[in-house]
Amino acid sequence: MRTKPVAILIAAAMTLPCSVPSRGQMPGSGRTYNVRDFGASGKREDKATRAIQAAIDACSAAGGGMVYVPPGDYTTGAIQLKDNVNLYLEAGSTLLLSQDKADFGNRRAMIFSEGAKNIAVTGRGKLDGLAQYVWADVRATDPEIVEEMEIARQAGVEMKRYYRTGMQTYMFILNDSVDVRLEGITVVNSPLWNVRLNNCDRVFIRGVYIYSDLEKGVNADGIDVVSSRNVLISDSVIVTADDAIVLKTIARNGRVEPVENVVVTNCVLSSSSTPLMIGTETEADIRHVVFSNSVIRNSNKGFGINVQDGAVVSDVIFANLTVELNRRHWNWWGSAEVFKFVLKKRRPDSKLGAIRDIVVDNVIAHARGTSTITGHPDRPLENIRISNLQIFMRPEDAVDKRATDAIRVERVQGLQLRDVRVQWETDNPEPKWASAAVFRNVRDLVVDGFRGRQGLVGSPFPALLLENVADALIRESKADPGCGTFLRIAGSGSENILLRNNDLEQARSAVAFESETLRRAVRKSTAGEY
Repeated sequence: MRTKPVAILIAAAMTLPCSVPSRGQMPGSGRTYNVRDFGASGKREDKATRAIQAAIDACSAAGGGMVYVPPGDYTTGAIQLKDNVNLYLEAGSTLLLSQDKADFGNRRAMIFSEGAKNIAVTGRGKLDGLAQYVWADVRATDPEIVEEMEIARQAGVEMKRYYRTGMQTYMFILNDSVDVRLEGITVVNSPLWNVRLNNCDRVFIRGVYIYSDLEKGVNADGIDVVSSRNVLISDSVIVTADDAIVLKTIARNGRVEPVENVVVTNCVLSSSSTPLMIGTETEADIRHVVFSNSVIRNSNKGFGINVQDGAVVSDVIFANLTVELNRRHWNWWGSAEVFKFVLKKRRPDSKLGAIRDIVVDNVIAHARGTSTITGHPDRPLENIRISNLQIFMRPEDAVDKRATDAIRVERVQGLQLRDVRVQWETDNPEPKWASAAVFRNVRDLVVDGFRGRQGLVGSPFPALLLENVADALIRESKADPGCGTFLRIAGSGSENILLRNNDLEQARSAVAFESETLRRAVRKSTAGEY
């Protein structure tokens, strides 16, 4: 007697349409506004800009809520987010970047905000920038890679590269906005930066997927944090040709604000440039930053700091990272090195900034290029600490060879390397491989628990080269089998170098000196021991 009503209920339920929110529904707090109710068809050939904007305007005017984008394809130009609006992209929905300039007015983004509060783009839908590129002869010399370009030219590499064509827009530009949330969405094929945050506060980006073509996607950065504060980026996968996550300070409307209080964690990143980057635009300070607990795969550099415009970059931590690096085409910045920290001036009249109080800890890296730390002739980097670092040097997968040393440090005041190991691949070694670590013009150096050898067994390069290094301590370190000279002291400025409790039995020669007078620069903890 009970089976018939149940069967009727099941049959009735199967005839109901899928539940799609409309303007009258109240899911939790705030109303829901379906863009279909405002004229969007969900067909790619129909423009949806006005319909989506009308839904956002109505939602914000009513006090806020959700603007719902159901499954379908929506071609759109510039859309402005407004106070208290969550633009929710349902799974199966795609916002496609319009190729009509008239759909953008004076805006250069698919989604933008101006001074908005409590805004969000969430859901399981997609934004597609339909980026276009052309392969063409190089049009200018990039000042950042002059040397790399010449190496490629001499190696016979074709002097061509990809350039952008088509619509030149960003996917997101969020200006002067507070309480911003991006969650769950997919952003692909952006012609320019995918997400640009300008002078924003309290930003939460979680669980997003960003993709641009690793070969073609010039200037398609993943997330650019520009003069913003209190930013948390987590649990995301970003695959970009240009920098994946990058912090910058750039003047807008006659003012420039710092970047501060930024945490990037639990992400998987790939980049043809740098997955975790600070700079080059550095017109105001960048401070209190943590990059942690992330996986970097198939990238052209691990992480970097490049200060050129007078800012102070300080209190930055790179920790708990696994890094896999591969060489890219010559036009991308990077040479498959683990890190590159550099302080310089963009122009002769630019202000000189500073880089100080930087920590690198617990990193495993498979590298193909030389990692560098370089201060300015007028200002060294200060207080750089590197610990628990393993570098596995692999042959370069490119014909335009660049790698020499594993680590090269120049002009630093206060440098500590603790528990650092460099291992060189023995199959197909590169003929230019040299020292595991080179220190030039460094003062207050501690090398504690280092292990390694020079790049090529039988080569004249030392495992460690100290040139014009003062006030140094080398202790508890060990030469690997095949080591020739473990330590070489050079430069008239070298002085006060203490060697203590090092295991150099595997080295053919423990210490070599550029001149006999430099022997006086070295002290040993016990006579005859290193």
